[in-house]
Amino acid sequence: MQETVANQAEIPPRFIDTNVGWYVLTRESEDLGPYPSLSEAKRALSRHIRLHADISNRPRYHSFNGFHVHDAQTCRKVNCGRCAEAAFVEQKYLSG
Repeated sequence: MQETVANQAEIPPRFIDTNVGWYVLTRESEDLGPYPSLSEAKRALSRHIRLHADISNRPRYHSFNGFHVHDAQTCRKVNCGRCAEAAFVEQKYLSG
């Protein structure tokens, strides 16, 4: 959000920049965030990975580099980065 990112292609798809901060998409029922900077989101992801390193029964995280349609109406996550991103895009679109 506030942090300047030199190349958007260098940001892994599990990091999402919204008007309220950076989110980290996770396999759990709650995404991480929002964080005020990409570097803080990356540190949070490192802590999260260390915390869940021994848990092997979670579904695999699928990397995706295309267009993602997310339905905030049916989303089951408590704190969802994609829902925040959708709200940001909707607000930007409606404000012109």
